[in-house]
Amino acid sequence: MFKLISQDNKNKSEARYGILKTKTCKIETPFFMPVATLGTGKFISSDDYIRMKAGAIICNAFILSLKPGLDVLEKIGIHKFMDFNKVIFTDCGGFQISREFFEKTSKHGIHFKSPFNNERHLITPKRIMEIQGKIGSDVAMALDDMSPYKTSYKEAGNSLINTHKWGEECLKHRNKNQLLFGIIQGNFYKDLRIKSAKFMTSLDFDGIAVGGLAIGEPLEEMHKILNYVKPYLPKEKIRYLMGVGSPKELVRCIEKGIDCFDSVFPTQNARHNTLFTSSGKLFIDKSRYRHDFNPIDKECNCFVCKNFSRAYIYHLSKINEPIGKRYKSYHNLYFLQELMKRIRISIKENEFFKVKKNIFKMY
Repeated sequence: MFKLISQDNKNKSEARYGILKTKTCKIETPFFMPVATLGTGKFISSDDYIRMKAGAIICNAFILSLKPGLDVLEKIGIHKFMDFNKVIFTDCGGFQISREFFEKTSKHGIHFKSPFNNERHLITPKRIMEIQGKIGSDVAMALDDMSPYKTSYKEAGNSLINTHKWGEECLKHRNKNQLLFGIIQGNFYKDLRIKSAKFMTSLDFDGIAVGGLAIGEPLEEMHKILNYVKPYLPKEKIRYLMGVGSPKELVRCIEKGIDCFDSVFPTQNARHNTLFTSSGKLFIDKSRYRHDFNPIDKECNCFVCKNFSRAYIYHLSKINEPIGKRYKSYHNLYFLQELMKRIRISIKENEFFKVKKNIFKMY
């Protein structure tokens, strides 16, 4: 399922290159997954993912079970339904605790109201495994109880009890055609994180994710948690950090040995006119770009940079044209796919520090 092939060993780097094999295809690590919550991204389509050569995306199992519904997806599978023949992860829905349709957690699972019709749902470990199995994703995530940032120690501990119990139950009901990843929780408490890392890695998961980070905490707090759990992450299993998507933080976390990521960060930034370039961030809504007929990034080969100028993207932003949001989102996602490609090559060539140096300089 996961084969570790090489590791950069210069300057104390733990950056890793490997291959994850799923039922659909193989994908090289490290990789970044665009977020396609409902089988599509915001202003981004399946053919966009294919054009930018994204090897994997992540959808939300709970939301998909509501719309289009399991009666649809069970018949055709998520890959054919959205016409994407690469790796698809499905998140369990635990992160939706931070959303307005969350009601409460109990020892049995997570209680939600449907954002479409206010119908109440209880997502249990058994139920989420059934849902993800019917959706037909390559990788399913175990149900976890993610406690919010600045949660008390007692509340974080109670959430951790749920996460560990639910992880065991998910393993009992797993679909044999899917890989199943467990999620380390524990909020921002060192002993809880280490306890969770030891417990989750002792179970028979195919991969290990670190969740409950990148939720508004200072970045150094996130890296402290990674440093706490890192010694307990098995070398032979793929490591997934949920929610990270800025160029600099991707590089920092890859240096710590993380293999895959997902985040809405690049598309959120794009919709708010912040673009990633080889020279750093570019704020395309600034008036200086009104007469700038250069591409967003001269070194970028995405179709946006090949065909449209900064002046045109500035114009689309100022009139709030939806196609402008697509172009900006596409560019940022393409930039990250190319960055990950360069990182994979650099690890194989034992030159990761050069990519790191350049990104740190620009970001």
